[in-house]
Amino acid sequence: MYIWKFDPERQAFDLVKPIMMQQDRTAYYVIRDEHGDLMVRDSRGRECPAHFDFVEVIGMRFDREQFDPEKVDGLRTSTEPPVRSLFSLSPEDIASLREEMRRDGQWMRDKLRLKNSHL
Repeated sequence: MYIWKFDPERQAFDLVKPIMMQQDRTAYYVIRDEHGDLMVRDSRGRECPAHFDFVEVIGMRFDREQFDPEKVDGLRTSTEPPVRSLFSLSPEDIASLREEMRRDGQWMRDKLRLKNSHL
């Protein structure tokens, strides 16, 4: 795993050890995980996949190659975010999941209503 911390004064990234993310939780980080996926972590601790062609932090774009020390990005066969991410779902998949959650929620409301009517 590789981790880079963004220095807003220099507008540049520095390679850091993982402990830095615990010590400075308000910084922006770029993380290349053990699968080779590139994630951006914002100052609130939220992580999302980096764009396939660049890394964007605070509205600034950086060349993705600087976060590829093992030169694996050129071997990728897809520009889609990692499968492990919800961001890779199609709009149809998301709509289907939302409908399933709506049905599950309605089912649970009905069960609770029935239970409360027997009390």
